[in-house]
Amino acid sequence: MGYLYLFGSIFCSLAIAQLLKISETKKLLLLRVLVINYLIAFVVALFKSEAYLPEIQLSMQFPAFILTLVLGVFFITNFFIYSKSIDLNGMGISITAMRMSLAIPVLISLLIYNEQVSNLAYAGMVVAMFSIFLLVPRQSGSLSKSKTIMYLPLLLFLFTGFAEGGLKVFEREFIQSLDESLFLALIFCTAFFIGLCILLLKKELRFTLKEVILGLFLGIFNLYSSYFLILALKSFPGSIVFPLLNISIIVLGTLIGLIFWKDKITKTQWVGLLTATLSIFMLL
Repeated sequence: MGYLYLFGSIFCSLAIAQLLKISETKKLLLLRVLVINYLIAFVVALFKSEAYLPEIQLSMQFPAFILTLVLGVFFITNFFIYSKSIDLNGMGISITAMRMSLAIPVLISLLIYNEQVSNLAYAGMVVAMFSIFLLVPRQSGSLSKSKTIMYLPLLLFLFTGFAEGGLKVFEREFIQSLDESLFLALIFCTAFFIGLCILLLKKELRFTLKEVILGLFLGIFNLYSSYFLILALKSFPGSIVFPLLNISIIVLGTLIGLIFWKDKITKTQWVGLLTATLSIFMLL
């Protein structure tokens, strides 16, 4: 079942990427789509939970509650950092920063929780990291140094890494006392209210039908991407799950871009696909 959960998380993550691509091509306001997305994810997760609203305060541990608040901030902030980084630094630098962030949850798994993996798996992690550099798209044209805002990729690296690492912390520290769905519901609730407050301040609280529909589908996939990831972490070491997850998303995302979005793949990226496939077999 562990591999099934991992595949589910990969599938949902790929669906999220395609929905965000559609949002970009349709010129929809990202924040309104995200607010609907987090509202839907919150409601569905809450109904999936075995807990009831009156019981939340009784069953919630304070450290777990703080973790949900922090991750909620990370989740929604990360989308904006990613969008801004792509605008100022280009797609290649931004994707590299986001995917290389797997180093943080892997280190959390190995150093804090002392997970044991084989030497072949360690080699697979190294090959996976190398593959990411080969696979990410290179920026066409040159970016001036004045326009390259390097703190954004750094923030992207940290926010993505600690967001994924937070799910690992939950799986090891709180999963026995707190329902997975309730945990995710509180994260998405936090992200929803942050986004809603920003919309109110900017006076942009008019949703189009396309934004609502896209946000609805995005919310379902967003919820189950994290839900399946937590279940996968219960079956396999995080030091295996996170490299497999990230490299699979990049490989399959590259192929989807080639087939459906007519992206062009360079020779370097083809080499990256081969080494990435090799790393997957080494990590299995």
